[in-house]
Amino acid sequence: MGKPAVSLQRLIYRNYLRSALSQMLVIEVVLLLLYFSINNYISERNQAVLLQEVTHNLHTVVLKQAKSTSLQLEEINRLARILQQDHSDFFTHPEPCFLPHGEPELRVHDNGAYYKATDNGGGSLYYAATTTIGAAEQQKARCSERMDSLLKAIVTTNPMVTQVYFNSADAMNRIYPFMTDAAERFGASWDVNDLAFYFLADARHNPQRQPVWTNAYFDPAGQGWVMSCIVPIYRGDVLEGVSGIDITIDNLIQNILQLELSWNAGAILVDQTGAILAMPSQVERILGIQTAPALQYQEPIITTLVPSQEYHLLKSTEPTIRTQLQSLFDTGQALTELHIGDNTYFMLQTVVPETGWRLLVLVAQAEVFAPIDALHATSNRIGYIAIGVMLLFYMIFFVLLLIIVRRLANKIVTPIHLLSEATADFERWRRCNHHAHEVGIVELDRLNTNFNDMVNALEQRTDQLATAESCAQLQEKLATTDLLTELYNRRKIEAVLSEMLMRCERYAESCGVIICDLDYFKAVNDQHGHLVGDQVLTTAARCLKHNVRQTDVVGRWGGEEFLVVCIMVDAAAIHMIAEKLRQALATTAFPVVGHKTASFGVALHRAGETQTALLARADEALYEAKNHGRNRVAIAP
Repeated sequence: MGKPAVSLQRLIYRNYLRSALSQMLVIEVVLLLLYFSINNYISERNQAVLLQEVTHNLHTVVLKQAKSTSLQLEEINRLARILQQDHSDFFTHPEPCFLPHGEPELRVHDNGAYYKATDNGGGSLYYAATTTIGAAEQQKARCSERMDSLLKAIVTTNPMVTQVYFNSADAMNRIYPFMTDAAERFGASWDVNDLAFYFLADARHNPQRQPVWTNAYFDPAGQGWVMSCIVPIYRGDVLEGVSGIDITIDNLIQNILQLELSWNAGAILVDQTGAILAMPSQVERILGIQTAPALQYQEPIITTLVPSQEYHLLKSTEPTIRTQLQSLFDTGQALTELHIGDNTYFMLQTVVPETGWRLLVLVAQAEVFAPIDALHATSNRIGYIAIGVMLLFYMIFFVLLLIIVRRLANKIVTPIHLLSEATADFERWRRCNHHAHEVGIVELDRLNTNFNDMVNALEQRTDQLATAESCAQLQEKLATTDLLTELYNRRKIEAVLSEMLMRCERYAESCGVIICDLDYFKAVNDQHGHLVGDQVLTTAARCLKHNVRQTDVVGRWGGEEFLVVCIMVDAAAIHMIAEKLRQALATTAFPVVGHKTASFGVALHRAGETQTALLARADEALYEAKNHGRNRVAIAP
């Protein structure tokens, strides 16, 4: 016969008293050792994970800023191509001589320069005294007034642009905005071949005749530190001159200096050569390098000024810093460590695609690891306190041992008994919504948790079947809806327009589009902030949605632009719809800003016309509405 069965409660009671003290003491010591070892390991792992998170977060911010900067510069590049086409057309087809701002007042200055004396709403005109001003030169100076309309439009529509100009090979300069002292500022003699924004685009340096960006330079004409996007102007194979668009890098610099970076990090912007364009003061102190100051330049313009070498990232007076930064530039790696004095720093870099500039971020290792180091120190203190508490505990443990043993036996047996009953009749347990509760013992609590998880998993599987369809509907809405205005997003409205055009072609129906652009919306963001701007957009979206026909579809086209797709309309009907929307917006009370207006471009679909062509005509009509005073409807021909 085997040994008689013993209850679990009695077995625990008998063996616990025999070995609890010595074994528990050994276990506690081992746990403390494990605690300190694991604490050190976790601290090291947390540092690695935190560094990865810091790198990812900062890289995301700087990459976004670099892309934003590149997109702004790409827009300037596009405007330069438009400028190139217009000015080349001027020389290819000089007639007729169109004077958009009336007859200019052209004179000879005391220094011999030929210039425009008064502001007639267009740009300045300057001809160097070294050029003989004959009938042909006078005709070119007078007829080039035709250029001013486009020069003015570029300056007034793009906040980055400070001035736009054309420089001829025979030292004529037409520049907008108007300069009252152009003859004095440019002086009597002016050789365009000495200026970076001229020779970089000539036939030798730019045989492909593409837009070219200059390095940052100081503009003696009064715009401070600028950079130029320049294009050559040809008449056939003859280089007539160079046109360019100047942008101040001050706006770009301020965007960099005002970047909100965590961990007290600082952003640095340098050009492709390493010349510093933007650097916050705390980084200047760390690297021992300063950014170039603004200059006051009053002499006649005879050459191009570039930043001094002392304001160069790779010209640090500290050899160690200089070597580490040179290695970062040469390797192009995204992250590196810099050791400056007794401190360690992390430096990230990304490249602005349009210009090859580098956007760098410097963050101190101490700033990054400060929370981890503090947590590690706190954990160690907790461990030392635990040792003291353990010694005190064992002094009173034996007295309480008998009471604890009895309670422990009940604590172990009771949940096992309950789980036994639950597994014997599982369905009744689930229907009654019972749950196994924690008892403070790891193994039993884990068993209870696993049992509860099993019950919950069965219930969740049932719920998931019921909610799968609603989730799919929600995902579809999120994919096609603009989150701010709750209108269709651009991808969805383009799909709606594509389907409408196919239907119109198939059934020979009439349809069209309306592009709505809120007037002076940028001023709302500048004066009241983006939260008020968002309220204006949502109010405008509701107004448009409530004032179109049931068959019309409204979507957010981008920024402050909206697109209305209209079907079964003729020219009169779609004009009436647009006019109704214009009046509705003009009479709507917007939060904070009061009343706002909008301009509308309308295009009726032509047979066989593509979606791109239709939208382009509507966009041209919108541009016409803005050029004629805004708050109006213009219909594409």
